[in-house]
Amino acid sequence: MYDPQQLLSQIDHKTWWILAGFGVAMTFQWIWLIECVRVAKRDGAYSMPLFCTFYWFAHDTGCVARFHAWFVTYDHWYLKCFWFGLLTAALLELVFFAQVIKYGRHELAGGFSRRAFVVGLMGFQIVASVAWELVKQILDDPLYQASVAPTMVSYVAFGFTLMLRRRSTIGQNTTMWWSFSGMCAFWFVTTGTCFGEGFRSWQYLATGAVTMAGGLAMTYLVSDRSAVFTRRPPRPRTRPAPDRVAVLV
Repeated sequence: MYDPQQLLSQIDHKTWWILAGFGVAMTFQWIWLIECVRVAKRDGAYSMPLFCTFYWFAHDTGCVARFHAWFVTYDHWYLKCFWFGLLTAALLELVFFAQVIKYGRHELAGGFSRRAFVVGLMGFQIVASVAWELVKQILDDPLYQASVAPTMVSYVAFGFTLMLRRRSTIGQNTTMWWSFSGMCAFWFVTTGTCFGEGFRSWQYLATGAVTMAGGLAMTYLVSDRSAVFTRRPPRPRTRPAPDRVAVLV
């Protein structure tokens, strides 16, 4: 999709525009992620779709593990900053895993013990990480810059799916979605204007447009103005009688 040295040269020629655009995007990102943590605690339900947690953790830790490439092979200021940003994101994703363990077992696997549930999550994460490394090998994205776009659009797809499955806006609110939309807007505008031709294809720009439109649509759907879904407290959790068999559906 792009030549690494050419992309780094583009970044050096537009340093201040990139710092400004990504600085605003990161501000929106932290509002979004911190709000995800707060809303999960408020509602007693995990807020980050499970697919996104698996996918993002595989993506971010893959970048973090390539420390030598960013600090020695390329030795470029932007890649060092990007590494640090994904390190903090990976650490925060551990919080999302903790929320799934705390709030999600009854919702996702009520018939399993906590230990079995945790082991299952670890197993799925190993699978996700191996699968991501295969995808990373196939993609022409040596600096992890193009792969950010599918991580963003996955949140729109699976955030909407989570709301449909729950038939509720539990675990989501408007602050999460408008801050996510703002982050995406500044990311795609900055990369599209500053990163060169590889980031101006119609496919890349269409992904950005779909992601931002989806984020704004979700902002409306989880708002009080929308009558499609409403927030309601989780259903009471009751244990099955000793002589009954619980069936997970």
